[in-house]
Order: sequence, then C-alpha cells, then structure tokens
Amino acid sequence: MFNVIVAYNPTAWETDQLMRMDDDRFKEYSGGPESDRVELAKPATLKLLEGIPTLLFYESGSEGAAAKVVRYGTVHGVHAAKDEVVFRFTEEGRFTRAVLEEYMSRLDIGRFESNRTHWAVKEGGLPSAMMSHLRPTYDIVFSFAGEDRTYVAKVARYLKTKGVKVFYDEFESADLWGKDLAEHFSMIYGQSARYCVMFISAAYVRKMWTRHERRNALSRAVEEHQDYILPARFDDTPVDGIRSSIAYISLDMLSPLQFAKQILKKLGRS
Repeated sequence: MFNVIVAYNPTAWETDQLMRMDDDRFKEYSGGPESDRVELAKPATLKLLEGIPTLLFYESGSEGAAAKVVRYGTVHGVHAAKDEVVFRFTEEGRFTRAVLEEYMSRLDIGRFESNRTHWAVKEGGLPSAMMSHLRPTYDIVFSFAGEDRTYVAKVARYLKTKGVKVFYDEFESADLWGKDLAEHFSMIYGQSARYCVMFISAAYVRKMWTRHERRNALSRAVEEHQDYILPARFDDTPVDGIRSSIAYISLDMLSPLQFAKQILKKLGRS
C-alpha cells in the first residue's frame, strides 16, 4: 500500500509544517482490501497510512518552481480537523516528473488523477525499477574547492553526528560511482536540498565543477526567491552571481565546529 497526494496550489508542499487536504478529496481513486480499512471516521485506522511509501506532487497544470518534482517519503500525524485531513511529511528523496509518468500505469495512477487535487491510497508497492531512479534529498549541500577540504570535512562530519542530512562528496562516493556527474550534480544543487552552503575562496572561483554547482544553485535561488544559497567566505574573492548585498558568514575567526553550529541554528536545530 502507498499514498498518492496531489495538489494544485503550487506552494502547498513547500513547507516542513502541517500540510492539509480537504476531507472530501480524501481516498479519491482508492480501492482494494487494504485501503478499504482506512476511514476518516475511525481515527485509529489513519495510522495505517503512516510509514508507508508516499508520493507527493503537484497537478500537471501547476506552474510553480517545484511543478516537475515528485517527492518521496512518509506521512505521520495524520488526523481529521474540521473539514480537512492534516498531516506532516518526511521527505526521503525525489523523482523527476518524467519518471512518474513512465510508471503511472504500473502505479494505477490515471492521467486524470494527475490533474486533480486528491489523496489516493493505492494497493501494492512502488516498482524496484522506479526506486532505482530515486534521488536522495538533503538538509544541506556543500559547494567547495578541494583546497578547502580540510575545513569543510570537519564541518560535514560534525553535522552528520547531529543527524543532519548533508551532501558532502566523501559521504557519497559509492553512490556517485559510475554516474554522469554533470547531470547528477544539476539535480543535487538545483533541486535536492533545503540550503546550499557555498564555501567561497580564490580557489573556489577557478574550478570547473564549482562553477557547475554554483550555476545550478543560482538558478534555483532565482526561481524560488528565498534564501537557498548561504555564502561562507574564506576570503573576499568576488563571485559571479552572488550579489554583495547577500549576507554571508566570514570563516576567518570561526572554527569548523563553530561554523557547524551556525548551520544547525539556520536549520532550526540548535
């Protein structure tokens, strides 16, 4: 059994707070012995929806920045409140819209369903072939030059001990093996994290890969108009695309541990 939750509002799922669905749209396009056990009138049965795979995306006609993103994760805290179903969502990864469309028939998702706000409870599970296309999501991604690795590594390792999902290349070596890095990094830096910490230095602006990472991060920042890029400076080297008015943190007087704690505060985990 898995959930399919769709909304037209292009910002409905852009939150880590409570999410909502009109109760008259709950269990539309559902059916089967497993889903039949779930009833709003029986609150205890809503627990059956928690911990199972969940696809969260927007109607095909939506034009928001995340219109082509399909989130994968689990719901929890599901309950009825007045005329709504209220829940929280923990994201574990993302699919592209193209992947969803490739597997829609196997998931028993009709084309009309992708054009209607609703919550469907489907029988069966997600195909393993589809799961192979899942891209993990992160709380934070790091963009840095190799010359600055010693400092960055200490920040990444500390954050990992605190349960932060951080994209740091040494943590991902097995997953990166054999991938088209240009394509993969476009998704990582353009779609897959809450924030991108940019460790700016003279070496940073010279590197080909950091330019690629920065270009994708800047593209997302422009689309979403929010504080996605978090500049951290080793020096005052100017960086194309990073306006001088954007607040940054100077690393001159901060140890890796002190800077990591600043990141925790930004994530609301201090």
